[in-house]
Amino acid sequence: MTQTVAAYFLYSIGILFREGMEAILVIVALAAGTRGTRRDRANSIYFGAALAVIASIMLAWAVNHLISDDATDTLEGVFQILAAATLFYVSSWLTSKSQFNRWRKFISHKLASADRSAIPGVALALTGFLAVMREGAETIVFFQALRNGATELAEQHAITAGMIAAAIALAGAFVIVRRAADRIPLGIIFKATSILLYAMAVIFVGQGVASLQEASVVPATFVDYAPTVAMLGLFPTVQTLAAQALLIILAGAAVLLPRGAASPELSEPPAAVSGRLT
Repeated sequence: MTQTVAAYFLYSIGILFREGMEAILVIVALAAGTRGTRRDRANSIYFGAALAVIASIMLAWAVNHLISDDATDTLEGVFQILAAATLFYVSSWLTSKSQFNRWRKFISHKLASADRSAIPGVALALTGFLAVMREGAETIVFFQALRNGATELAEQHAITAGMIAAAIALAGAFVIVRRAADRIPLGIIFKATSILLYAMAVIFVGQGVASLQEASVVPATFVDYAPTVAMLGLFPTVQTLAAQALLIILAGAAVLLPRGAASPELSEPPAAVSGRLT
């Protein structure tokens, strides 16, 4: 039990910290891009981001109370597979030059659109809101899947404790990134935490297929050579093992296969990036 509690704590803090850092990176880059304009509109971006955090918390509360207690195995399975697919996608963020260039173009486009707006402050606030709300929506899906896999009360408490610890760490990270953005290799941090998200995707897909099997949506072909380790999404059926094996192969291909020349900009902080956008 102690091992599973520790694992859920680490899953929780890892997911929230990774998604929160991605949101912080975008917000700091947007705010840095407003410097040098006639009026510093960074506060508008931070205001929009703060509203998005509040909205994400309210949405998480609503989702948790609407479906968590009475969720069917089918619904749990759908959430877990959706979380696995989303985790796999976001794990590749900033792992190739093309992904990084799309992110940089996103920042440039949003700043230019806000500057052309009749009410730039409102436009920037909306940009900050949408940037954070996107991460908030992803995080809600991830945690819904994580809670569905935690069957013991101690595991549920470990998830909550991880969320609190991650929130405290993110508050400190935000202050540090704002003050020392030119000295922090955020790209390296994102690459390291992406490994955790790949692992979580494999766990979630196993749990999701198992939930669908319990609901008789997916057939179950049992095997004798695999143990049952629910916290790792490991179940002794051909379907769950095949889904996890496929995801592991795809993750290995995403990490190992070349997808274009590496970019030295991947380790650049947001301030350096946004400085070239203005």
